[in-house]
Amino acid sequence: MQWHTPMGYSIKEGKIVIDEEKKKIVQQIFKDYDHGKSLIKIADNLRERGIKNTHGRVTWTHGVIGKILENHNYLGTEYYPQIIEKELFERVQSKREEKRKNLSCGKYRPSARERILFGGVLICGTCGQPYSHIQPKNRRQRHGVAKWKCKNYVYQNRLSCAGGFITDAQVMEVCVKAINQIINNKKLITAVNDNKEKISPRYRELNNQIENGNLETQGNIKTVLYERAAERYSTLEIKDEKQQTEEMLEILESRIELEIFDEVLYRKLIKQMIVYKDFTVKVVFCNGSSVTIEYGDKPKLRKGEENGS
Repeated sequence: MQWHTPMGYSIKEGKIVIDEEKKKIVQQIFKDYDHGKSLIKIADNLRERGIKNTHGRVTWTHGVIGKILENHNYLGTEYYPQIIEKELFERVQSKREEKRKNLSCGKYRPSARERILFGGVLICGTCGQPYSHIQPKNRRQRHGVAKWKCKNYVYQNRLSCAGGFITDAQVMEVCVKAINQIINNKKLITAVNDNKEKISPRYRELNNQIENGNLETQGNIKTVLYERAAERYSTLEIKDEKQQTEEMLEILESRIELEIFDEVLYRKLIKQMIVYKDFTVKVVFCNGSSVTIEYGDKPKLRKGEENGS
């Protein structure tokens, strides 16, 4: 959600219109970057000139400049008039992407699209919780690679779950290997898992509370019974595995082995990826069948060491 009008626009009579003075500033920012100026130099120049930002303050940073350069509203939308020509905008995006790849550390910081690409799909094989995408934060980590790790990895400043870490590149590697396995051996997806209904960890917890009598009052019992029923309804899966298998076979028909990650196939075929700390991932397909894939260069751990420690 946009909490303020982007630089270059103002609101008049309930409509977003171009602010001609601020429009010139935005256009100059794009032109300066296109001509080779760094984000820091552009920000320094604006501060030296006393130019105010959208909040009316002369507090420009390289982060603010970066957000302006990536704002697609400047191309023109249903609500925003166009300020930046498409050719210039795309040229700037290409240069920014190239700079990301050619940083001195040689590491690539994933875009926002990549950060959500596997969100909700990666699950911890140790505790069953979803994985979170973690960017390097401090100076010691700034040359590191963003990773996925269990959301319970640290709880209240203490190690809570020792689930494995995995990077975006490694997840893509796993997807390519898993899809290639079923391209080469389609029998792997016809041996579908059993038809047992899936029950969430939360449902089991609520059910145990009821069965063990760990409820103090009648009101608590009613509340937990209601919550258990709601949880059961929300997690109950009605699966037509035969139909799903047929659809997968149709998708894979005449396919050759992948050489690079294919987002379309990933979204059509893969339902879940369960990450284990021994550097393996159980890839669960849409029909419930699965394969287990190793990823990365599995190190030899000393006694007591865990992946990611």
